[in-house]
Formats: sequence, structure tokens, C-alpha cells
Amino acid sequence: MAPEHKVRIVKAWQNENKVVAMTGDGVNDAPALKTADIGIAMGITGTEVSKGASDMVLADDNFATIVHAVDEGRKVFSNIQKAIQYLLSANLGEVLALFMMTVLGWSILAPVHILWINLVTDTLPAIALGVEPGEPGIMKQKPRGRSTNFMSGGLGSSIIYQGLLEGGLTLFVYWIGLTFPMHTGSAAIHADALTMAFVTLGMIQLFHAFNSKSIYQSLFTIKPFSNKAFNISILISAVMMAGTILIPGLNDVFHVTSLDWHQWLTVLVASFSIIPIVEVVKFFQRRRLAKQQ
Repeated sequence: MAPEHKVRIVKAWQNENKVVAMTGDGVNDAPALKTADIGIAMGITGTEVSKGASDMVLADDNFATIVHAVDEGRKVFSNIQKAIQYLLSANLGEVLALFMMTVLGWSILAPVHILWINLVTDTLPAIALGVEPGEPGIMKQKPRGRSTNFMSGGLGSSIIYQGLLEGGLTLFVYWIGLTFPMHTGSAAIHADALTMAFVTLGMIQLFHAFNSKSIYQSLFTIKPFSNKAFNISILISAVMMAGTILIPGLNDVFHVTSLDWHQWLTVLVASFSIIPIVEVVKFFQRRRLAKQQ
């Protein structure tokens, strides 16, 4: 088959909106390898021209390696989306909480609070999400297409509603601290409410990290504790967040107060509630996607 014929075949499939992969090892395969969406050259028997025109080189000349490469590529793409979803939704929640506190005339979180939350929640958990194992059935998914980016597949809308949810729950806990105080005196009441909001904003992001382990799949179907690095990062971050309240001497550094068990229960219940709420939303999202397919 002449080189121009191979190019015509590749373009014919591309005109049908198909993602085309082309394998080859010779000089005459180079034009088609370059034209295809994914050019795959042979590493052992392939010519230097074919390797230079390709996007992927099979070092062992084994076609089964392509399957493993696709599986790894999908896993990496998915993990990047998870980290983006986690970080952007968390930052949106922080911005919303600070903005609404300012608008409502409430006491706002101090810079040390925001810096500590970002240090604790935006580092280890986000890194651990980047090394998540592949989700079940990842190879059964349809190809994403040429126009796909990291915000595709409904990720943008998920970031928005989850960020609003994080910020809303934090403000709700602050309101509870003001409405049902455990101490007397305006200064003590506002200090407790601000402390509860600070801990909630940090802990809710750690709970939300479990939601971010999959964009659409239920947390209970993807083995939530299979990633040891993730488990350790959540534990360390939770200890660092709680330590600002529980370790003597840090209260003054972080401008927080000690909380009683009622207040801790309020914080933990509100923080954990993001998991069942997102699970309900994911359920309806999966139903909608199933109908579209």
C-alpha cells in the first residue's frame, strides 16, 4: 500500500469524528503516523524516521503494550482531574466563606487561619490524589475525543457546587456558634464561632478529599482506603488541624479558643455531611449519564 493511501484512510476515519491510531515501522509509514491522532512506531524494528513522526514508541514491539499505555494514560488524566477538583472546590469554598462573612459583618478568618488551612489541606491530600490507583472499569470508558480538556466531563459544574457547599456549611457552623453559644459575653461567643468555622473549613476539605477520589463513581464502590499514601496524608492533616485547638499554647498563636464536645460534634457532623450530600448528587449524575448513553 502506498504512503498516500494510508494517509487517505487515516483522514477518512478522522472525517467520521473518530480518534485514529496508526502503527508502523517503515519510512513509508511516516506520513500516516504523523497524520493520525496517535502515531505508534516500533522501537526495535522501526526506522528513525517512523519513530520521529510518532507520538508513541513501543520499546518492545509488543502491541499489548498499547493497552497498558492507554490504561496508564487514563489513570493519570483522571488523577489530575481529581486533584484539580479537590483544590479548586476547596479554594472556592474559602473565598465564598470570607466574602459572605465580610458582607454579613461577621468576624472573618484571620490570614493565619487561611494560610494554615492551605498548608494542611492543599498539600499532602492533593499530592496523594495524584497517585490514586485506577478506578474499576476505566478501560470500558469511551475515548474522550480531541477537544477534551481537564475541565471536561462535568468537572467544572462539580467544582462550583462543591465549593459552594463547603463555604455554605462553614457559614452554617459559624451561625450555629453565634445562635447557640456555650459561653457568655459577645467577645467569647464570636471567638468560639470563629474557631468552629476555622476547624470546619479545614476538616470539611479533608472529608471532601474522599469525594474527589472519583468524579462520578460512588465512594463505596472504589475502595476508599486502598491508597495508603492518601490515608496517611488525611490522618496527618487532621492531626495538624485539631492540634491548633487541642495542643496547649497554640490557641494564642492561631487566635482560637478551646471547644467543648458539643461544639466539636457540630463541627464534625457538618464536615462529614459533605460526603452523603455529594453522594446523592453523584447518584443523580450517574442516572443522567446513563440516560444519555
